Amino acid sequence: MLKATFSITAAATLAACSPSAQTPNEGLDTTTIEPTPTGQPPDKFASTAWRFRTADGARFTTFIDPDGLYRDVRNGDAWQEGNWTYSDADDAGALCFLPDDENGIERCWEPGRMTGNTMKVSGPDGKEIELERVEYAPVAETTDEEE
Repeated sequence: MLKATFSITAAATLAACSPSAQTPNEGLDTTTIEPTPTGQPPDKFASTAWRFRTADGARFTTFIDPDGLYRDVRNGDAWQEGNWTYSDADDAGALCFLPDDENGIERCWEPGRMTGNTMKVSGPDGKEIELERVEYAPVAETTDEEE
């Protein structure tokens, strides 16, 4: 699936952004997030989706599912999938993605401040990118007839 949105964008040429005056993650609406299948309370990033545009115009969207999985889409086509975690144990917090690919490398991003529908994140090597929050779409359920 998406070898990027967050994970590939680290390798892409990224523009540096300056932080805004809002508090970190302000504006993330957690009131409509469904509980996880295990019954544990979901993370504030569960059931959200984020878009990033590369310098060459490619659009990567990451769907962060409440079950601990993520799906990346590149220009509308499935690209990469894997597991995600969020830890706010330190002051900054870290949103990490581990692709299912056998050679996948976990990439962690430090969420920044929300300004409207955009959030700045700092990634590997201190690179900063701006993500746009977009409508979350859950995984389409298939029936036995469709498989």
